[in-house]
Amino acid sequence: MKKMITMTGLIFLSWLFISSTVSVPSAISQPPSSPAQVLGDSRLSLIQGDVVVQTEATGSEWGAAAINTPLIPGTKLWDPENGRSEIQFLGGSHLRASANTEVDITNLNLSTGGDVIQVGVPQGRVYVNYAGSSVQNSVFQVDTPVTSVMSYGPSRFEVDIYEDGYTEVSVLNGSVNVQGQNGISTVDAGTMLSMSSDQVAELSPMRPEDAWISWNLSRDSALAHRGPSRSYLPASLSVYGNDFDSYGHWVQTADYGYVWTPLNVAVGWAPYRIGRWCWIGGEYVWVSYEPWGWVPYHYGRWAFVSNTGWCWVPPPITAAVYWCPGFVAWIQTPTYVSWVPLAPGEIFYGHGYYGPNSVNITNININTIKINNVYVNARVSNAVTIVSRETFLTGKRVSVANTPANPFRGGVKVAIGGPAIKPVKATALPDPVKVVPQKVLPPKEVITKTAQVQLRPAAVQKNVSVFKPGERVMPMQIKKVEHPKPTTVVKQHELGQPSMQQKGQPGKAPTQEKKVGPPSAQHREFGMAPPSKGESSVPPVRKEQSKPSTPSGVTPQTQRPQSVTPNREKMGTPPANRREVAPPSAQKGEKAAPPVHKEFGIAPQHGGQSVTPPARREPMSRPSAPNVAAPQAQRPQPVTPNGEKMRTPPTNRREVAPPSAQGGQTGGFSLQRQMGSAPAYGGKAVEPPVHAQGMTRPPVQSTTRPPMQKKELR
Repeated sequence: MKKMITMTGLIFLSWLFISSTVSVPSAISQPPSSPAQVLGDSRLSLIQGDVVVQTEATGSEWGAAAINTPLIPGTKLWDPENGRSEIQFLGGSHLRASANTEVDITNLNLSTGGDVIQVGVPQGRVYVNYAGSSVQNSVFQVDTPVTSVMSYGPSRFEVDIYEDGYTEVSVLNGSVNVQGQNGISTVDAGTMLSMSSDQVAELSPMRPEDAWISWNLSRDSALAHRGPSRSYLPASLSVYGNDFDSYGHWVQTADYGYVWTPLNVAVGWAPYRIGRWCWIGGEYVWVSYEPWGWVPYHYGRWAFVSNTGWCWVPPPITAAVYWCPGFVAWIQTPTYVSWVPLAPGEIFYGHGYYGPNSVNITNININTIKINNVYVNARVSNAVTIVSRETFLTGKRVSVANTPANPFRGGVKVAIGGPAIKPVKATALPDPVKVVPQKVLPPKEVITKTAQVQLRPAAVQKNVSVFKPGERVMPMQIKKVEHPKPTTVVKQHELGQPSMQQKGQPGKAPTQEKKVGPPSAQHREFGMAPPSKGESSVPPVRKEQSKPSTPSGVTPQTQRPQSVTPNREKMGTPPANRREVAPPSAQKGEKAAPPVHKEFGIAPQHGGQSVTPPARREPMSRPSAPNVAAPQAQRPQPVTPNGEKMRTPPTNRREVAPPSAQGGQTGGFSLQRQMGSAPAYGGKAVEPPVHAQGMTRPPVQSTTRPPMQKKELR
């Protein structure tokens, strides 16, 4: 009897709390319906350089990409010659793209049914770390113009796609299936399958590890680090623990238990302030420009606690978690839009089911819902954000006059389900204010290849052809070789006969460094744009394989260009491996004070500066077979203007990976310096070391005369 009374009392108190805030219809107990959950299946978790994005809502227009942007089917990413990007998928899988690479999200389903991740890569170089899935009919598939690569279990592999579609698939761990027009083959760890556009396949050992692979392995290690935050998060969110370890700490409160609070935020900071509402998948989705701003803005709730300040309250560890476009309450008028973060227990109204304390209004007459504007966080100073309708749609700063200081306490009607404002094209861009130069957009020849990788089905069944749907696939005829193809053979796959400086890098090779200038004054003041370079939401954790920095003004021997013959062939022994040089470690001991942000939507107040990756120097072509080049002694030595001979040029010349940021950040990972990703938060930006284009002159031989004999004194 006592237990019954206690339960009745608890139910009454719960009803009293809810009824004091809203009048909740019976639809709150409807079964889950989450078509919008696909919005939370993947995000852009790292940006370096001038990465651009295109969606179905923007049509043929490319815009500047922003960190923490949800990526849905139909989204395309292009990494120009100074770019790198990383996509993080729900469940802990990652795909990273190198320079001159296009990645198309063609199929994504990680919330219902089988776990399917399918991307198309018309040209470039990608690295995949697939965490695997215990769900049936699960696959991670990469489609290229001539092959489809499928992984059905935990694996790490790399795919290089050259300009004519020539593809190399290298497997570091696990195994993958490679399917072509004429069959399928399994590629195991340590081996590489090469396939040309005429479907000729060869199996050989992998090429030696280069800087691109080293960078990816180091980042994998950092992301796999198990920090303290994982013990406070539900199991499905533990893969994001590095965000919390890097940029904040956990404190215990009397009302909410353990909560997370960000470090180094400016005075007057509030949640849902630094970023933008972007129209994605038929929803207004919050895109945070803060490096940690994925989980805290799409799961859990925010509360203001005395002596602690703003803190994020995570979902219960044992409960199911639901992604949400943004847990806020809205007010909309003809002149402005306003929002406030929802506190724990307050009701969220949205087009879909977003977990407990949410109402799916898809099939509900919202006019029957009565809301009293009693929001806990609306009482907190500076918690409410107000912007003009023009600013909300386009990102451009437009002042709005005659607005109440706090509409939520002034009796203004709350907009149920978000603002009913028709989006424009700029609303679908995560950073519409930033101007994208024509030179960083993908070339036309790359865009025309997109259709070749968008029409294939996902190979959830291993024995069914993706090139001829419905037909059984047969084993592939493969030639096994002891060494990868030499440079002279692979060169025929480069279209247009590029110069020596343009060969060897998958995708369209660079011609010069392309940079986008810093945000305009309007950007900095209004803050709608995130840092354009060096953004990373998951910095490294521990220091591994650190290498000394290159002193300024000193050109490492491996950086010097090779002598070439009139037909642009390299002289001397071909390089032992290709592509990039491992990034140098960063300087230590510096710590930058974060600039104070302005009012709304401000660009990240910590780490607002970014590291500009250096221009990719003359990337070299693939390695050739040993002992096929002229002896080194036969190479002519270049001379300086004064006739002195210089050292023999090095045997290889590769891309320089971007240097990492300065050390000494508060709350950041120490390995950020080794990962090649710039600190997007709490660190001082570092310009990369300048590598001389020419060869350095060797020390001049001593011409000192021998000591004179002392004359005998008489």
